[in-house]
Amino acid sequence: MTADEPLLTREDARAIDEELARAGVPGVLLMENAGRGACDEALRALGRAPTAAVILVGPGNNGGDALVLARHLRARHPKATLRVVALTDPASMRGDAAVMRDALLASGVGIAVARDDAGSIAALLDGADMVVDGMFGTGLTRPLQGVARSLARAVNARALGCVVALDVPSGLDANTGAALGSRHDLLRATLTCTFAAAKPGLFTGDGVEACGAVRVVGLGAPIPLSRFTIRAWRSTHRPPEARALGAHKGVAGHVLVIGGAEGKTGAALLAARGAHRAGAGLVTVASTVARSMDLRVVETMTAPLSQDLAALSAELDAALSRAKSVVLGPGLGVDAAAQAIVDGVLARCEVPLVIDADALRLAAPSLQLRAPRRLVLTPHPLELARMLDLPGDRPAEAVNADRFAAAREAAARFHAVVVLKGAGTVVAAPDGRAWVLPYADPTLGVAGSGDVLAGALGARLAERDELLPAVLEAAHAHGLAGASVRRARGATRGALASEIADALSECLEGSEG
Repeated sequence: MTADEPLLTREDARAIDEELARAGVPGVLLMENAGRGACDEALRALGRAPTAAVILVGPGNNGGDALVLARHLRARHPKATLRVVALTDPASMRGDAAVMRDALLASGVGIAVARDDAGSIAALLDGADMVVDGMFGTGLTRPLQGVARSLARAVNARALGCVVALDVPSGLDANTGAALGSRHDLLRATLTCTFAAAKPGLFTGDGVEACGAVRVVGLGAPIPLSRFTIRAWRSTHRPPEARALGAHKGVAGHVLVIGGAEGKTGAALLAARGAHRAGAGLVTVASTVARSMDLRVVETMTAPLSQDLAALSAELDAALSRAKSVVLGPGLGVDAAAQAIVDGVLARCEVPLVIDADALRLAAPSLQLRAPRRLVLTPHPLELARMLDLPGDRPAEAVNADRFAAAREAAARFHAVVVLKGAGTVVAAPDGRAWVLPYADPTLGVAGSGDVLAGALGARLAERDELLPAVLEAAHAHGLAGASVRRARGATRGALASEIADALSECLEGSEG
């Protein structure tokens, strides 16, 4: 996958199928190429000849892809036990799937009908070292039911070493990454072979854990991908070039972090550390408790902010006049003084502005009226739900049900680039474009990690003029830093946000993903 790879929603995939059919490309050819390519990837993942493979076949085209895979598996490994099980009577298959059914039967492989009882399912999976999920593809929009649900739960319970999903794992919404129904019913794969291009839901929400490794399998036909508006940003992009030998602090930019109220100074200092490690030449923390920070900082400068409104205006003017970018919010608080600071920054800031944490809540009512020219918002799901005034007792769940839609709505409403944090971070632009950062690591789920990201964003915005690439580069480096810290420590627990910050520079300039 390249740096800026198009992702296909179910509607996009359907439109491509129709477009290729109008151009005269037979659907059966596409199915043959998909199934054969998936067989290649499945065998590569297994790393040896299979002993017993179970192929789960749905009634539609996803089942047809699975039948092709089964035929190629039989041709390559005739001694392997091959159990092909359909959810419904194979005689009811139509179109291209029926053609592939007949081709498999002609090769001497029978197709059984799955029975929804624990004993039959246990016998089916007994001794299997490969399971192929061809039950449902991108078109599924309802929870798994009946025998499909039972099979998914049984496969998950076995914790098999090689579970291959075709296009998307059954039970996953291809567009949103949300489980369709209970997460327990979502089949969990170790490898997902997705066709033509990856799907948005593979990289965010429940898809992060359900998909395993993702491999794109081509269909052997030219696919018009450039018009699609959801994309994935991965680490194989060209990283920022190393700085010139004569570079100085002025070239790297001055980041102003505004926050750090009493009892919350750590958040502002972590944002400053993230900015330093992501390449800022100068970092200043402006705070109402700046004097208490002076004993804790070395590289970072401080600037005092008063709670007196007349004095605050002059102090903000002075601090903002020196900044190339501003990070507003880490540890700011939500009291009257914090509101005055937010209002003052929104009225004055003329450089790229990152709004994070407490400031998101305070700024939201004003953003639609007087948004700065270059604005980045960095909410987690609950913060975004509050900004969008979502109703209900669990508004964060409403955001996670469709992270792309929520981020896009906020980007359009607030005229900002939105960085929706969480596994599979979503970046949305006001014009409707969106990206997913296909990284997730438990190391990032610690207090202060978001502050580090805000600082990294400030550093990239201070150094480069293009807003979206700067945001994507910072979010990319932050995602990789979590994995880097985990590898260095050899554990998923106990990481510190400061360690994530310290890994940023190598992850920003490197190209490993």
